[in-house]
Amino acid sequence: MDQINLTPTLLPVVWLVFFTLFFQARKVLAVDVNFTICSVPRYCGGLWIKFPFFIRELDEPRCGFPRFNVSCRNNSTPVLSLPDGDYIINDIFYQNQYFLVSRADRHAVCGHSIQNISLPEDRFYLPKSQREMVLLFDCNLTTRGMEEFSQDMVDCGSGNESHTTLALWNGDKELGFVSGNCTKSVLAPVAFTDGMENVEDVVNRGFVLNWIASDCSVCEGTGGKCGFDYTSYHFNCFCPDRPHSARCRPGMSFSLSCSCMV
Repeated sequence: MDQINLTPTLLPVVWLVFFTLFFQARKVLAVDVNFTICSVPRYCGGLWIKFPFFIRELDEPRCGFPRFNVSCRNNSTPVLSLPDGDYIINDIFYQNQYFLVSRADRHAVCGHSIQNISLPEDRFYLPKSQREMVLLFDCNLTTRGMEEFSQDMVDCGSGNESHTTLALWNGDKELGFVSGNCTKSVLAPVAFTDGMENVEDVVNRGFVLNWIASDCSVCEGTGGKCGFDYTSYHFNCFCPDRPHSARCRPGMSFSLSCSCMV
C-alpha cells in the first residue's frame, strides 16, 4: 500500500480542517445549562409541574415565572399559598392557562375560619362565568322566622338555630335582608354544584383560577424550555444553544434523556 505523504504545504490546511471540525463538534455537544436544568421533569401528586409554576423545594426559580412557586407538601400534594391561606392544586390545564384549586383547610366553613379569597391581581383572576356562594355567619333572623331560610342553612351540627350559618348564591333576592342580620359574610367561588347538597362539600370541591404570565407555547413549540431571567427581569426561551427572547432557532430541537430522581 502506498503511503500518503503530506507535504509541508498541505499540513496547515489539514490542521485547519481538523480544528474547525473539532470546535464545531464541541459547539453542537455543549448544551446550555439553563436548558439542561429546566428540562428535568417535575411531578407532585401526579401533576406535571412546569412553567409558569415551579416547585420551591426542587426547582430553580429560573424555570418558572416570578412568584409562581408552589410547595410539594409531603412529597404528594401541590400547594399554592395565597394571602388568605393555602390551596391545593387539583389539576392544571396549561394550554388554556387555568387550574383547579381547593382550600387546604377542609373544615373552614363550619369552623368559621374561611375568609374571602385574596388574589394577587398581577398573577391570578377568577373567570367571570364561575358561580359564587355567599356564606353568612352568626345570623339572627327571628324577625322573619328561621323556617323561611331552612333550605339555606349550613348543617355543622351546632344545634343552635337562633344564630346560624346560611349559604345563598350571589345575586339571591334575599341576600340584602340576610346580610343585614349576620355578623360576617364570605364570598366563596365554586366550580361544581350539580348534585351537591352539602354546602361544605360544595365549597371544598374547589374552583377555577386563571393565571397571567408569559405565553409558553411558542417557545415549547420550537423545542425550548420556558423560563425567566431575573437579571434582566424578562421571559426567556431556554434553547440548547443559548437563551432566546421568545423562541429557538430552526433546527434547535433537542431532547435530554436522564434517569433523574424527581
